[in-house]
Amino acid sequence: MSSDITRALGKIACPCGLVGVKHGEKHDLTTVAWFTQESSNPPQVMVALHPDRYVLELLDAAGEFVLSILAEDQENIAVFCGTHSGRNVDKIKELGLATEPAAVVATPRVKDALANLECKVSGHYQSGDHVIVVGQVAAANVSGDKKPLLYYEHNITRWSR
Repeated sequence: MSSDITRALGKIACPCGLVGVKHGEKHDLTTVAWFTQESSNPPQVMVALHPDRYVLELLDAAGEFVLSILAEDQENIAVFCGTHSGRNVDKIKELGLATEPAAVVATPRVKDALANLECKVSGHYQSGDHVIVVGQVAAANVSGDKKPLLYYEHNITRWSR
């Protein structure tokens, strides 16, 4: 890919979040920046995950996930969950991350996230070097009015105003 293409793609500002999945006793979270709402009726989101991510194995087995939108003061969570594999590390324990039961799915919500979207998988597609997972939003909560954490110019960053 040319450097102009890479630089131009870096100008796309994305929210930063976590995809969480619990299947049996295994619970993992991975950092994501490529996600968006893709339907209003039914309400659906899409998330791009690298096929090597452990959370994708759990998601395939569970058929559901929670998309947690991180607030601008949760950069440490995003960095840790994006640089460690759930195959080797219990991220929730290591971070002391507070979770709470979800309303509809088995995967717990991230308690202090800006928002949590509880999703049932409605589609799964290979696209380039990522897997696109579409989730129908079955329940959601909003826990604050902070600004979201962003992924911009290939880095996790905060809003600046």
